[in-house]
Amino acid sequence: MPRLALRPLSLIAILFLMAAIVGAQAPAPTGEEQEIARTVVTLLERGHMAHPVIDDEIAAKWCDNFLKDLDPQKYYFLKSDVEEFRKEATDLDDQIRRGDVGFSRKVFERFLARQDERYKTVMDLLSRPFDFDRDEYVVDDPDLLDYPETKAEADERWRKKLKLEQLGFRMDDSLKPEEIVHKLQVRYRDRNRIFHQLDSGDLLEIYLSSLTRTFDPHSSYLGPKTLEDLLNQSLHLSLEGIGASLGSEDGYAVVKEIVPNGPADKDGRLQPDDKIIGIRNDDGSETSLVEKKLADVVRYIRGPSDTVVKLIVQTGDSKELKEYAITRGKVELTEQHAKGKVLRIKAEGREVKVGVINLPAFYGDTMAIVRGDPNAVSATIDCRRLLDEFKAEGVEAVIVDLRDNGGGLLEEAKTLSGLFIDTGPVVQVKDAVGVKPLRDDDEGTAWDGPLVVLINKSSASASEIFTGVIADYGRGLIIGDASTFGKGTVQSIVEIGDKLRRGPERLKLGALKLTIQQFFRANGDSTQIHGVAPHVHLPSLRDSMDYSEEKMDNALKFQKVAPLTHEEWNRTPEDLVAALNARSAERRKDDPGFQKLEGRIKQYLARKAKHQIPLEEAKFKAEFIPDDEEKAAEEKEKKDKLAKKKYSEREVWSSDFYNDEILRVVGDYLTLGSKVLAAGPVAAADE
Repeated sequence: MPRLALRPLSLIAILFLMAAIVGAQAPAPTGEEQEIARTVVTLLERGHMAHPVIDDEIAAKWCDNFLKDLDPQKYYFLKSDVEEFRKEATDLDDQIRRGDVGFSRKVFERFLARQDERYKTVMDLLSRPFDFDRDEYVVDDPDLLDYPETKAEADERWRKKLKLEQLGFRMDDSLKPEEIVHKLQVRYRDRNRIFHQLDSGDLLEIYLSSLTRTFDPHSSYLGPKTLEDLLNQSLHLSLEGIGASLGSEDGYAVVKEIVPNGPADKDGRLQPDDKIIGIRNDDGSETSLVEKKLADVVRYIRGPSDTVVKLIVQTGDSKELKEYAITRGKVELTEQHAKGKVLRIKAEGREVKVGVINLPAFYGDTMAIVRGDPNAVSATIDCRRLLDEFKAEGVEAVIVDLRDNGGGLLEEAKTLSGLFIDTGPVVQVKDAVGVKPLRDDDEGTAWDGPLVVLINKSSASASEIFTGVIADYGRGLIIGDASTFGKGTVQSIVEIGDKLRRGPERLKLGALKLTIQQFFRANGDSTQIHGVAPHVHLPSLRDSMDYSEEKMDNALKFQKVAPLTHEEWNRTPEDLVAALNARSAERRKDDPGFQKLEGRIKQYLARKAKHQIPLEEAKFKAEFIPDDEEKAAEEKEKKDKLAKKKYSEREVWSSDFYNDEILRVVGDYLTLGSKVLAAGPVAAADE
């Protein structure tokens, strides 16, 4: 299984966009799930880099994690519920060693009961008008609140929550009050239904992940469905099915987009906004998909290539029912591959071609690459191809855009770095045995010209490895937020079935995503907590948000190890970087876009310091921080395009005030740094 330098989304982060429905009961655990639970404990204690012992102290933290996962904003449980559960908390370590996960069922049943109460409250509150002239506030930080003591106190929190959500909608002048209420009714009906559909495997995934995260925020238990999605969609960027992106709306699976060149796209009949209401079985019977869990609907439709699925569809336009027989095939998620574009910019009065690589993840099919498969999916292979195309077009500089790139495969981070350096250490990996360097030993580069790397706070893990290499080798200029995310750990996927010695059915037991290593830059610094800083910092609203590894519960601490000898390209000397920052700062002072951004940042920080949001409409509007006009126009353009097309295309580069300033910095870099950019790397240097 691959090693990941990835910042994943936990299951509960997705599931909490949902809720439970009236009358639901917690699913009962199976004997197989009890076996999984015991195995997870063994793997954690033996395999996690911290070699933890699951004892009473850990059990107490685990209990609080589980409660927080189910009710992070403290809207559902009462204080008495939490006090009752905490009395049992120190027994959880003994229970899990026996494979006993009954506590999760007990807590979840209470949660569903509270959901039932709150759901009724929500629908009742939405049936009556809100007073938007009333001067009141809502606290925006759950850590400053205790759980409500009574149902009345919980209901009052919900009144304010719903009022806040309505105020958010009311900032859109095109929405009528009754439309806003309807949107919220549908939202909570959908959330309730989907939580109601959680099965015992889903509950086990949440419960065991609550345990793993007592040691670090990135270890988790992956149920079989989550494991399949991670390997195929996130890393291999392919799956077998019809190639349609679905969403859940009011109990229906609704087509959102059609994957380009997939079976549904080639068939041509299925369109966005169509509702898939059922499947026609081989015996002529019908399986209804209405009010089914979306993940289950997807799995009904997916299947091996060259098999046929018969969809019963309510078309978006006519509302009539139609039946489409579509032959499944391999679906390549090409929109998630690296993309390139050649830009023309002005640098000291002359036109310069700049190649931009937009890389959303460090993806790859490791086994296919090892086999020498010419069609193997690989971020490095795709980027090498783009660099060859750029050179053929005569570009003078390359931009690698890693903004919002949350990571991926450690091996891809290493090989991609090797495209821009000759040979040398890429990253140092520390485990229980010691520290070992991972090197790029392939001589030569795919691009040795001027290089710029773009980062933001969402550039994490593998992105930070690559950015750290470029910084440590002095290989190129880094532009963006004050730092990257700050995740400096490596996870390995350990299949539970492998440990239980099962056959082909082993994947059905899921896997443990386990933190086994911490990585360090060639200069000896960990990217953990601190991340990688840019040479040129352009301010952003995200810089001010509590969004980083440091803000995550149980994050590992920053460390250092000994630096390694490596080449020095000297492409970012201090005097050049200072000059670039000075020029950029001078331009930003008079730039309307950055002036407005500065005002939004000050407004956000002022509101953040108060930890409360006004619910009087006039005050809410005064503090409301809308998207800037450029982003709003961009979203409108995307919607207009989608109205005419079956799928959206990820833009490689968009023109706005922020990106325009990036290009001006690149122009300055090419002119002010012409001498250092023309020089090659010097002999290996020691930090």
